[in-house]
Amino acid sequence: MICFRAITWGIMLAFSFLVTLVTLLILEIQGASKFKNEDSLVLVHVLFRHGNRTAHGKSELYPKDPYYNKTYFPIGLGQLTRAGKLKEYSIGTQLRKRYNDFLGQEIYPQLVDARSTEYNRTKASLLLCLAGLFPPTTMDLFENSLSLQAIPTNYWPINSDPELAGYRCPNYIKMYDDNKYKPNNQKLYDDHRDIFQYISDNSGLNITSFEQIYHLYFGISTEIEFGLDQPQWIKNIWPHPIVDLSVKQYYVATDTVDMKRILTGHLLKKIVDDSMVKINEDPDEEFKTKMYLYSGHEDNIANFLITLNVFDDKIPNYGSYVLVELHKIDNEFGLKFFYHNYETGNPVALNLPSCGGFCTLKNFISLYKVYFPLENSCRNSTK
Repeated sequence: MICFRAITWGIMLAFSFLVTLVTLLILEIQGASKFKNEDSLVLVHVLFRHGNRTAHGKSELYPKDPYYNKTYFPIGLGQLTRAGKLKEYSIGTQLRKRYNDFLGQEIYPQLVDARSTEYNRTKASLLLCLAGLFPPTTMDLFENSLSLQAIPTNYWPINSDPELAGYRCPNYIKMYDDNKYKPNNQKLYDDHRDIFQYISDNSGLNITSFEQIYHLYFGISTEIEFGLDQPQWIKNIWPHPIVDLSVKQYYVATDTVDMKRILTGHLLKKIVDDSMVKINEDPDEEFKTKMYLYSGHEDNIANFLITLNVFDDKIPNYGSYVLVELHKIDNEFGLKFFYHNYETGNPVALNLPSCGGFCTLKNFISLYKVYFPLENSCRNSTK
C-alpha cells in the first residue's frame, strides 16, 4: 500500500513537472514572439511641437494688455525661452533612449530627414532636438571645446509648405473663411455669448469667434509662464473656460473632409509615401533613412490627431510629439502610433478606430485615403 502511494505520488510529481516545463516553453516562445514583434521596427516618423516661447506678437495680445508693448529683450518675440530649449533637447534624449539600438551609433547625412516650419522657434527646436538625439562621441568631435554634431536640416517657405503649413494654402483660406461663420459654428458662438462679451468688455477686443480666444490663450499663457502677473478678470476665467473654448477652434479649422485634406492630408500622404519607399528599399543600401523629424506647432499635432480620430481635446503641450512607427510583423507592414503629451512618463500607444494598435499599411490607406490631398489641392503652392 505504501509502495503504491509512493508510485502514485511520483507520477503526480512527474506530471506536475511536465506541465510546468511545457508552460515555461510556451511562455518562452510567446516571449520570443513578443520580442520579435518589438524588434520589427523599420522606420520612424516624429511630429513634435516647439518648446516654451515668448508671446508671438500683437496678434496674441489685447489692447488693454498691460504687457502689450513688452519686447522680451534679449530673447525677442515668439522665441524659445530657456525652459523651451531644455524641453526640445530632452525630446532628442528621449528619442535616443527609445531608438538607440535602431538608429545605431554611426551618423551619415541620410540617417535622419529633419525639417521644420519657417519659424525661428521651430528651427531652433529642431537643432536642439538633434543635439539631444545625436550626442557626439570622442571620435565625432572636430573641436574639443565644441560638443556638437553637425546634422543637416531643412525648411520650406511658409507659403510653399503644404505638409506643415497647409493653412496658408489659398484653397484652404477660402474654405476656412466660408466655413468660419456658417450656421453650425455660429450657433456654437451664440451658445458662449456671455463669455465672449465678458472677454470683449475687459480686453478691448470684439470677440466673435473661437479663433480670437485661441490666439488670446497663447498670449496669456506665455505671459504667465514668463512670470507676469495677470489682471483679476483673466484670473476669473483661467485656465477654464479659455482653454476649453480654444480647443474648439481646432474643430472649426478641421470642420470638413476637404479642410482636413489640406491641413493634414499632405503630411499623411508623405508618411505613407516615405514608408512605401522604405519598404521597397534595396536591402544592400548603406545610407538608409531611419527617421523623419518634423518640428512644428501644437496645431500640427492637434489637426493630425483629429484627422485620425484620436484627439483627446487637450491643447498639445510644449514639446509634445507623435510617433508613427513602421513595423514588419508576421511578414506584414503596418503602423503603430504613439503620443506623448507629458501627462504620463512615456508615450502612450494610440488605437486607431477600426484599425487598432497595429494598423497594416493596407488597412491604413483604405481607411484614411479619403484625407489624402487631391491634385492641386493647395493651389498656388510653389513647392
